[in-house]
Amino acid sequence: MKDFGLFAERDAARAERKLSELNRFAARREIMLETIDLDALDRNAAFAILETDEDLAETIAFGPIYVHHLSTLEAQRAEIAAMLPKAA
Repeated sequence: MKDFGLFAERDAARAERKLSELNRFAARREIMLETIDLDALDRNAAFAILETDEDLAETIAFGPIYVHHLSTLEAQRAEIAAMLPKAA
């Protein structure tokens, strides 16, 4: 899977910006690819394009879940820390 850098972010705001940039990139890429005849390309080039499209779509699909995870992570940590003394 191609790494678009979203899941390496550990800050929710930066991840949100990266996801927005990826959405914009995907839209521009789709417009550009509509002008290309994939059948005219060699098999490896066409496969690479389609593989990248699939990876990009997967990253964009899971991106909002990851951003939400990052934005709620501190609250989850605080909740767990508050529960630890009670468990002991």
